[in-house]
Amino acid sequence: MLGVMSDPQQHQQPQVPPYAQPQQPSSGPFAAQPGYGAPAGRHAQPQGYQLNASSMPSGYPSATGAVSTNAPGRLGFIFGLIAVGLGLVSTLANTALIYSYDYSSGYAMIEVANWLGSFIVLAVAGLALGFGIAGLRRPAAPHGQAGIAVGIGIAVIVGSLGSIIINGLGRAFIGYF
Repeated sequence: MLGVMSDPQQHQQPQVPPYAQPQQPSSGPFAAQPGYGAPAGRHAQPQGYQLNASSMPSGYPSATGAVSTNAPGRLGFIFGLIAVGLGLVSTLANTALIYSYDYSSGYAMIEVANWLGSFIVLAVAGLALGFGIAGLRRPAAPHGQAGIAVGIGIAVIVGSLGSIIINGLGRAFIGYF
């Protein structure tokens, strides 16, 4: 006959060690106290649990050992740190140039250094923002570094654009005063 199993071992339940079997909530030292024991009615929880790769939250390593990473988020975070570092170096270089500059030839060298530093920092912050947004759009990846990259990118872009606008307005109005 089709569909009938003839091997008696196929009908037996697999052997489970006693420590892996689900415990009854109504047993144990706290069973006689009010508030403990098996829940009743439609709110009853299933007995026991099974831990496998599909029951783990998405941000944790799976049982197979594979770790989900977010390469765009990490790159954005690195570019954000580089943008902050370049901004600090640019500010220090401009300050050193101001105090050591021979003003007999004008301010052209200081202006060029300031504009160049601002545009380089703006470009690297744009990379941080772009990679951070790309990292946030990955659904099964961790988003911590990507979120930080977006925050750093926005902050540095606003600061760089503010610096460029203030320097441009200063240069435009310096001839009028």
